[in-house]
Amino acid sequence: MTATIRADPSAGIQPLPNGAYGNAHPEARTLHVDAGKMLIRSVITTIDPDRSGDVVVPTGLRNVEEYLLNPIVLWAHNRSQFPPIGNCKWLDVQPRRVVAETRFAQDVPFAEDIFRLYEQGVLRGWSIGFVPRKAKRMQSPASPMPALRVEEWDLLEYSAVPIPENPGALTVALQKGLVRDPDLRHWLGDVPDDRGGRFVHVDVMDVLFEREELRHSE
Repeated sequence: MTATIRADPSAGIQPLPNGAYGNAHPEARTLHVDAGKMLIRSVITTIDPDRSGDVVVPTGLRNVEEYLLNPIVLWAHNRSQFPPIGNCKWLDVQPRRVVAETRFAQDVPFAEDIFRLYEQGVLRGWSIGFVPRKAKRMQSPASPMPALRVEEWDLLEYSAVPIPENPGALTVALQKGLVRDPDLRHWLGDVPDDRGGRFVHVDVMDVLFEREELRHSE
C-alpha cells in the first residue's frame, strides 16, 4: 500500500516529509516520569477515532521486533533539523492502545529541554510515524469526509510533539526560560497558542511543513 492513500490536509492522518504518515492522537498522553533516569512512559496511540475520525488499530502493529532494532524517538517527526531525543526501551501493544517507555538522551541540551517540559506537565502530546499495510476508508460521524481505518501498519518512529497540556503553557515555559536550546525556543515560538481557554489540537504537521519550506528556501 502506497503512502498516497490519504493526502487530505484536513485529515488527522497526514503525509510526512519522508512519505510515511503521522498521527498525533488527542488521547496520547504521559503516564509516568522518572526524572532520575530520564524515562517517560506514555500512550503513543489508541484505538479511539481521532478528531478527523481516523483510526489506527493498536493490535495491527506488525513490526515491533524490527522497530526495536533501531528504536529512535524524534521531535515532531523531524529527522533532519533536530537530532533524535532518545530511544524506546520497550513497547506494550494492548487491545486499545500502545504504551512505550522512552529514555531521553542525557547531556544533550535539546533532549533535556524537551524532557523537562514533559516532566513539568507543559507538554502532553505524542505521535506515531508509520506506514500502513492494510487500510480502508469508512464514514465517520466526526467528519463529513471519509475517514481511514488502518488495520495493519509498520512503526517507523514515534515522536514527542508540541501539544500543550494547558492553554498558554508553552508561552509561560518560554517566558520562564525553561527552554535553553535556541533552536527549540524558535521552533516552539511558531506553535499556535489557545488563548480562548479551551484545549485545541495543534497540527504539528503544518508547523513542520512550514519550517521545512522556510529552511529549503534559504
